Amino acid sequence: MRQSTLALVCGLILFVVLAYSWCGRNPPPPVTALPATPTPTPPPVAVSATPQVAASPSVSVAQATASPPAQTPPPEFQKVAQKAAPAIIEITVFDAKGELLRTGNAFFVSRDGLIVTSGTMVADAAYGVAKSPDGKIRNIAGVLASDQQNDLAVLRAETKVGVPFLPLAKTSESIAVNAWAVVISSSLQRKEQPAAAGTITSLGADPKKDAFQINGSIPNEAAGSPVVDADSEVVGIVTSAAKDGLRPSALLDPLLAQAKSETTGRWAAAPVESPTVSPTPTPKFVRNPRVLYNPAPRYPYQARMLRSGPTTGSGKFRVTFDANGQVKNVQTLESTGQGLLDSAAIDALRHWKAEAGGRDWTVIVPVTFRP
Repeated sequence: MRQSTLALVCGLILFVVLAYSWCGRNPPPPVTALPATPTPTPPPVAVSATPQVAASPSVSVAQATASPPAQTPPPEFQKVAQKAAPAIIEITVFDAKGELLRTGNAFFVSRDGLIVTSGTMVADAAYGVAKSPDGKIRNIAGVLASDQQNDLAVLRAETKVGVPFLPLAKTSESIAVNAWAVVISSSLQRKEQPAAAGTITSLGADPKKDAFQINGSIPNEAAGSPVVDADSEVVGIVTSAAKDGLRPSALLDPLLAQAKSETTGRWAAAPVESPTVSPTPTPKFVRNPRVLYNPAPRYPYQARMLRSGPTTGSGKFRVTFDANGQVKNVQTLESTGQGLLDSAAIDALRHWKAEAGGRDWTVIVPVTFRP
């Protein structure tokens, strides 16, 4: 019994000694403290940063080349635009019923009223008027010459005192690659001028026929506007077929030659009058022939559509009858002050009829328009 008790006591003493020995040792450092040390951090940061820095410049360069910078013309082109402005006009065209079709840009190329614009602008029109930046409105007699392939048209506006006009470039060498050119629209259509600017970037084999381009952005509403160089000369025209480029001014040479030989203009959609038949082949002489049919001129519908509103006006016109009593000529003695009103009066007086007098004779007709 004593031996078993002694063995139990000895075992207990041995356990206490071993426990004290174990608790006295230093504990090992915790594993979680290793990532907190600052030394391992720099290597992974340096490796991951390298591809990011290299990728950034390539993206920014691609974005910069995708959109070209805005084209700002040299300072002297502001003076060019101001000088050209009085000759650049707004034209308004109507159909045969007097309904408004469209308005657009055009410009005078001669003092006697020759107008150049895009052929699409007037292709289906029956009447038209031209409005200058100074507010003057002139009746357009019609189209004198056109080039459907190149979308060009030459018209004539009625004028008694002449109009400001733009000179055309005299030689094809005026269109030179890398030379500056500006597109100038009517100030009635666009307040900020020029409407577009840039250097000539392409030119075909034949500068007199082939289209060219400028590296500036041209707005869609600029059709009919001139392209002007540093010498204030027209080197090209903006047409509705803008995807083919700008048309060189040399294409206007044959059209202007044809226009000068034409005495009257024509509208493609103008109503066609049936031919009149003379009542008698050999009329007898009448001392005082009478006017048999004299419809009064109507106030033109187009005049009500003008931005300035309906206007009034009075004028005098000389009507010349031939020997058969048909109107031979209508001449304006005193203008009403408005091209639309003058045109309406002349159109109505041309329908007058008189008895056959056996000779030419005239009558003076006063006309007053009120809306």
